[in-house]
Amino acid sequence: METFLKTISALRGSKVLFLCHDQADSDALGAAFALAQWIGGVVGVPREPAIHTRRLIEATGMDPVKTPDPEAYDAVVVVDAADASQLEPAVPKRFYLIDHHPDNQLVSHAAAALYDPVSSTCQLVFRLLKRAGDHPGREAALALAAGILTDTIHFHKGDAESFRAFGELLEIGGISYEDVKRLYLDDQRRDREVILRAALGSRWVKLGDYNILLAEIRTNIPTFVARALLDLGADMSVVAYEGPEGLEVRTYIREEMASACSLDAVDLMRAVPGVNSGQVWGYRQFAAFRRRDTMPGVLDHMIETLKSRLVTPRG
Repeated sequence: METFLKTISALRGSKVLFLCHDQADSDALGAAFALAQWIGGVVGVPREPAIHTRRLIEATGMDPVKTPDPEAYDAVVVVDAADASQLEPAVPKRFYLIDHHPDNQLVSHAAAALYDPVSSTCQLVFRLLKRAGDHPGREAALALAAGILTDTIHFHKGDAESFRAFGELLEIGGISYEDVKRLYLDDQRRDREVILRAALGSRWVKLGDYNILLAEIRTNIPTFVARALLDLGADMSVVAYEGPEGLEVRTYIREEMASACSLDAVDLMRAVPGVNSGQVWGYRQFAAFRRRDTMPGVLDHMIETLKSRLVTPRG
């Protein structure tokens, strides 16, 4: 921590890009914004931020640079990304990294990194700020709190530090839980409808005694929906979204199923016919796939690949 703090602090006064993953969520944007407020610099996204971050961007006055050229900056700090495919088409040649995702593929390539698989990247940034003796202002505190809230799925999961950090940020920023939650009220209503439609229209496949739910959605929130289907009771969920941005697929595997059947979500996704391994990232129980064109029958391919790899199912 101390070495990274000295390294990142030395960037002050330089032209710095805090680069989020594409379709940047609140955790990525919140962490990048707080860092930019502290060090000085700009927040960047490879193409577009996620739809649900609209109010956060407005509330903080954040102005993310879209499709930035990393070579135009003195330094690039990659924030909340686990794989280079998440940074296309703005992959930097040299970068620093702050991230929390398990099985991060960028750590070994970073010039320096603050990496810890906790509940959110915003926690790590807040940890860094506290070690530096810096108190984030109201907007930065709001952004960090928003990142923690959404990456813990409104505290449906989360480690002890995420709860402590969230409370401290409310106090430091002079904000309330309602201030943070208000950023997502409209999107929550829309997202709930998407989740309900996905659940009601999902394809239910039983393999042994395992329940797999597969769904296609028309709103670009596949990660939220896949997690919701798992919380609903599925042992594994696979959700596909196809839109102007291309194809997005997300899958979650419950720990019990992953352990009993020797499954790794990333390996499974990469084994699906037509999937380019460079477009896949995640960890043992979660995998994401992105493709800039269509891929007919992706859910069928996914379930067939699962069948070929499933071992020792229950029942």
